[in-house]
Amino acid sequence: MKFEKQFIKFIIIGCKSTLINYFFYLVLYLTTYNILLASISGYIAGNLNSYIFGKKWVFKNAKIKNNFIFIKFLMVYLFGAYIFSSITNYLFMKGIDHRLAWLIGIIFCTLNNFLGSKYIVFKK
Repeated sequence: MKFEKQFIKFIIIGCKSTLINYFFYLVLYLTTYNILLASISGYIAGNLNSYIFGKKWVFKNAKIKNNFIFIKFLMVYLFGAYIFSSITNYLFMKGIDHRLAWLIGIIFCTLNNFLGSKYIVFKK
């Protein structure tokens, strides 16, 4: 049951982080028309929110003051950023609308980030 509760909390935080991500993505895309810059920048903004609330609320490791946790978080989420940006950019280049390409990319990225957070970053 713990897995399900963590996943639900992760999704709640993920929704908030995704809104932050999409806001930055949309503003940058509409001002620069650079989908790669927009997707990476939005991803970073959303992930800062994910780290803070993932550590404190989802996986309850707020008391741990270890820089290695943040490095592991960065590694997992950089890999997720690679997956997300690659999928988004590839689909966009194949003629898929930028919003749908973003949505497909974020689905794969979410799975990577939850499993990586649970089993690599915040494992006890």
